Amino acid sequence: MELSNKLALIGAVRSLGGSLLWSFTGFALFQYYRLPLTLVSLFYVAQAVVSSIAFMVGGYLADFLGRVRTMVISAVASSIALLIAYVINRPFIVIIMVLTQSFFNNAYGVANTSIVGDYARGFTSLVKYFSRLRVGINAGWAIGPAIGGLLYEVYGFRVLMLLGSLIPLAALPLLATLPEPNYTVEAGLTFHVSRSFALFLIPTFLTFLVMGQLGFPLLTYYNAHDGLTTFQVGLLYMENGLLVVFLQDLIGKYLRKPNLISLGMVIYGMSYLAVAFIPNFTWAVVDMFFITLAEMIVSPLSQSIANTLADPRSRGRYMGLYSLVTGLGRTVASSISSIFLIHAIRQPLTLWGFVFATALASSGLYTVIIRSAVIVERRA
Repeated sequence: MELSNKLALIGAVRSLGGSLLWSFTGFALFQYYRLPLTLVSLFYVAQAVVSSIAFMVGGYLADFLGRVRTMVISAVASSIALLIAYVINRPFIVIIMVLTQSFFNNAYGVANTSIVGDYARGFTSLVKYFSRLRVGINAGWAIGPAIGGLLYEVYGFRVLMLLGSLIPLAALPLLATLPEPNYTVEAGLTFHVSRSFALFLIPTFLTFLVMGQLGFPLLTYYNAHDGLTTFQVGLLYMENGLLVVFLQDLIGKYLRKPNLISLGMVIYGMSYLAVAFIPNFTWAVVDMFFITLAEMIVSPLSQSIANTLADPRSRGRYMGLYSLVTGLGRTVASSISSIFLIHAIRQPLTLWGFVFATALASSGLYTVIIRSAVIVERRA
């Protein structure tokens, strides 16, 4: 089996298990375990801190232990943590074990991104790998929440922890067959980030401020302003996942130039600006197509450019830093949008105008930075 297909299949199995769990974790802490909302909020703060640490630790582990070994260890540790939570099933233990699972899951993600950079040969190959990987991951996320919602209603959250522990283990035999790439490791615990990579992280942060709108902000706005039900917004998210599954590979074939990421951010900005004028669910479906189109352009290009600009001798640490910035972007997106949402219910352009401006700023910075980062074009 081709390596890109292996990674996609592994990603599909793991994302299925993860989506069963993480789609309902916050809600379960409040509704199933009867914790106050303040503690649920603190859980998400802790999750953001744990994830930030995991990104950097995962980068070091990927460099010094090896990509495949880090992925295997992280996968096993993640499943053990959830199994402990299932067996004990006490709120405090559940929180600690779910956070532990989050730590190892994010460390796995860094190693996974790094190994793609090792396998791929040239920029076009990188885009192909990341496009195929996104197909697999989105396949899992497209069906996971629907199955998880049904199981939660019938059996409760505990069974989701059990399935979240066992399902990813099904990918372990295939994961163990991945060849460990040959690479030279930069000695020492510190590493020096190139100027091009550091500059690239600036528009990357802005990009993930925009991409982070596809969760809590969009759901809350559509529900409060346009009166869409949670089920209808869930259908929009399913549309997003299915579009990626069926179109990402096709679009990836045309993403041969790094500077197309600027075009993707313009489409992102226009699509989110249009949210302010959406009158009903039908138009929301149409707009979600363009939001997803932007995602299918920007996401694989962003990962590919980051890998191209990374020093191969410390690729894991570079990808850890990249993951940290993208994670912070998503977290800050929810925080900023929470403030804007107070006003956006009456004045939609308050939020979606900000998102539009952020997307354009990111697009402009990409244009300047990629033009000066000649290494990207040479490897294309």
